[in-house]
Amino acid sequence: MKNFKEIGFRFKKYLKHNDLGVNEVAKILGFSGSQVSNIINGKNFGSDKMFKILNHFTDLNPDWLFTGDGSMLKTKTKEESNTDTRDQYIIELQRERIEDLKEKVNELKKINEQGSHYRIASEPDS
Repeated sequence: MKNFKEIGFRFKKYLKHNDLGVNEVAKILGFSGSQVSNIINGKNFGSDKMFKILNHFTDLNPDWLFTGDGSMLKTKTKEESNTDTRDQYIIELQRERIEDLKEKVNELKKINEQGSHYRIASEPDS
């Protein structure tokens, strides 16, 4: 079938774009190397294989893969872009919080070390 050959050709182009080899992709997807080779060579393959490919390679545009229309890579929607910005903001806040907590831990360690030179009130003199 011509369509399998076209899909295989486009998938091969995508792999080349991402500098991925057949064996590497096979390992990533849990396929055998021959299964990946069959796909890129346009041999018959099941929808389960395409489902796994599209679920893993989330930047791969399915419209382009199946029809050749559009660009190879998905373009981010405004909502996805906003999510990325929000995620980066949250990550930065978490980093700042971690640094604050590290400083407090160090302060408490110093206080604890200073306090270890004192005897506990209930200890008898020797």
